Amino acid sequence: MRAASRLARLRHPLAAVLGTAGIVVGSVAAMGSPAEAAGDELVGTVSLDCETKVGSNTNPFTWSDAQITLSAVRPAASTLVTVFARVSDMPGVSPVQMMGNPATSELLLSLGGAATTLKGSGSVTNDGPNEPVPVPDLTATLTSNEATLAAQVTSFQLIVSGIVTDCTADESAVLGDLTIVEGTPPTPTPTPTTTTSATATPSASASATAPASDEGTPAEGTVKFACVLTIGSTFDYPAEISVSGYREDEGDDVSLVATMSDLPGIAPVLIDGPMDFTLDAEVGGEDVTLTSTGDVTAQPNEAVPVTDLTGEVGAEGDEMEVLIHRFTFDFPSGGVGAECTAKAVSIGTMKVGSEPIEEALPAVSADDPGAASTLPKTGSGDSMPVIALWALALTLLGVAGLLCVPQARGKS
Repeated sequence: MRAASRLARLRHPLAAVLGTAGIVVGSVAAMGSPAEAAGDELVGTVSLDCETKVGSNTNPFTWSDAQITLSAVRPAASTLVTVFARVSDMPGVSPVQMMGNPATSELLLSLGGAATTLKGSGSVTNDGPNEPVPVPDLTATLTSNEATLAAQVTSFQLIVSGIVTDCTADESAVLGDLTIVEGTPPTPTPTPTTTTSATATPSASASATAPASDEGTPAEGTVKFACVLTIGSTFDYPAEISVSGYREDEGDDVSLVATMSDLPGIAPVLIDGPMDFTLDAEVGGEDVTLTSTGDVTAQPNEAVPVTDLTGEVGAEGDEMEVLIHRFTFDFPSGGVGAECTAKAVSIGTMKVGSEPIEEALPAVSADDPGAASTLPKTGSGDSMPVIALWALALTLLGVAGLLCVPQARGKS
């Protein structure tokens, strides 16, 4: 959906009433999406060949009018360029409405000849089934002293509640020359992806930006887990993971804290009770298991927070590569758990600090945290209805996957 039609929708009296009531219509509630950058914008329309994956089903469609808007800003006397991107709404190929579903977006561009990956995240709401789906704004940084960068689209990805849509562009997806303006970019959250120089041959770099040495530097990245529930159903979990470490004295073991993004909201009932989390990783060449147990509350079909996980490793040195292998969770009172695996994914290099790391408690997403839980917490007999509800929800998700076969869309 183009910007003009989106604005018209927001001007509708009903939309105004819903907005007053706290309901967002056809929008992305951004998780730290960057503010709109000042300066010249480069706008282009490209055709993308896309596939939406729901379980074992792969459903192709053509996105013939994907509009991409780019802007770039660079501080005076600096070579660090911050690039911002807005992507028009994706075609409405889903038979269900998006209602605050967690989403991540990824846009791969060639900028000045260097591969640059822009990333974004947010919660997505659209107008109803088969309606266009908003895309979270994206950002990245690169180094260049050029005044303009030739921009070309390579690929695009949108993940909504674990449902993945991958799109590719051909050689004709050239946007033109992006003008870099002088100014101070806003500070986005999460930290934008940093790529290599746009005036040199790119090389891999996964290290995060270094803060003060006493605080250390976390290793940060996204790991796409393939998960299997204890009831046999499967789902994908694109987890954003940050692992930090500190030791008080030289020679001590390194204390670790891992922070993970929310689990997809696939439970049809209120979750209210203790959950156990485990993350298997390799830090500085040593295997380590980080664990946590937290009281978690989430409304039906809402994303489920993961409590920060902790552990220790006896590796030497102050800089350690972090690889992620496996993640599990267990909800004992619901009789449901899951095992999620990945293929030794590196999330970068962690720099060990000397200051303790503050652990964050999970966000409580229930409208009334004090309300009585509708989810039974004890007794093997009480667990059976919960298992049945999870099975029903995932069965329905499978049916949605069968229904989510986009209409054939020809290129225009």
